[in-house]
Amino acid sequence: MSEYERSRLLALWRAEAATYNFSMSMSTTIAQAYAIKVLKFDLELLGTMVLVHLGTLGVGYLLGSVVVSVFRNRRILFWKAMGLLNRCLWALTGFSHNLPSEHRAWAFLTAIATAQLSGSIAAVASGDVGADLVGRERAIKFFSSLSSINLVANSLGLVVATVFFNLLPEEEGYVATYSTSLVFSAISSGFLLMLKDVDPPASRTSIKDLVKDFIDVTRSSGCTSYIKVATLFTFIVNLPGALWNYYLLNVLGGNETWVTMKAIAANLSQSVGFRIWSRVSRRLGLKKTLYVGIALTSPIPAAFIFLPSLPGQIALEVYSGFVWAAYNLANNIYTLYLPKRAVRVYFIAILNVAGNTLASAASRIGASIASVSLLAMNTVFIASTLGRVIASVLARKSAPEVLIR
Repeated sequence: MSEYERSRLLALWRAEAATYNFSMSMSTTIAQAYAIKVLKFDLELLGTMVLVHLGTLGVGYLLGSVVVSVFRNRRILFWKAMGLLNRCLWALTGFSHNLPSEHRAWAFLTAIATAQLSGSIAAVASGDVGADLVGRERAIKFFSSLSSINLVANSLGLVVATVFFNLLPEEEGYVATYSTSLVFSAISSGFLLMLKDVDPPASRTSIKDLVKDFIDVTRSSGCTSYIKVATLFTFIVNLPGALWNYYLLNVLGGNETWVTMKAIAANLSQSVGFRIWSRVSRRLGLKKTLYVGIALTSPIPAAFIFLPSLPGQIALEVYSGFVWAAYNLANNIYTLYLPKRAVRVYFIAILNVAGNTLASAASRIGASIASVSLLAMNTVFIASTLGRVIASVLARKSAPEVLIR
């Protein structure tokens, strides 16, 4: 493939990713607020929502690794088909209130489960296609740039949602937001359909070889060490996973504008952070970027419960976005380039199945503890802070190094 054609495909991918994130920022960011305010979810149902949201991701990554491996020469088709289903279903969840009341919660959760399942299959396929399209030598520069573009698109989507919520009555604000999300999901789908695979493997993988490759990943000390670090951190981060918006809306007295403004601040800060950490990581190395990033996220849960004003919450999100950029950049590179190309999809699957299984369990545990009292809810946030410190120490001790050049 010529350099011109590669550059054209990368430009298409940026356009697809930007419009996709514009759409998804609206449909996913306000999903919990929509469930609380419009569908009248209580804390137990919110815990179930997060359990479904994360649990189906794990199943999807496992299924995706099998399907993409067996039909790897058709991996671009799985990216397109599952990607279309993912973005359209998320946009349609915001119309669940039009159904009969006895079916609303079931339909809403089913749509989320299907969207997450298809999205994780698409993620396996897109990660495999994208890693070959970009190449190892330009990985940090390209993926930090792509992440910045995605976060700016996220922020623009949330700005639009904020305008809707300030100009329209509550339910109409949700309808306008989800309708706009649906339009941009169609636009992003058009870009997605134009993408091509630059270097599809010619052969398929047999089930016997698939099992062998899964075993090979688990026998790799570098891969298993990173899986342990990443999944522990994911569990700890998700202890208060079902609580953030509930606490914001029902304890701190915030509203939908708080939710969107906080997300905008985090996205813009993280966009800048990706640019800066891209340069810093080349000096520090990816391992140090990883454990420093984890350590810097530690104060966030504890600080959250002691900041009852919108300016305080926005300031926290500015800090949060910047430091999360370090971890997210390092994690992206580890995920795509730590394993050998032949077993990349299996590593992605194991990492995400383990991570999302533990994340869903953590969020359910956190929600159950928090339902006891406000003191118990605050304890969950404090536990997440302390756990992140432990995860940083573990990462410094046992995470492998990955070389990009």
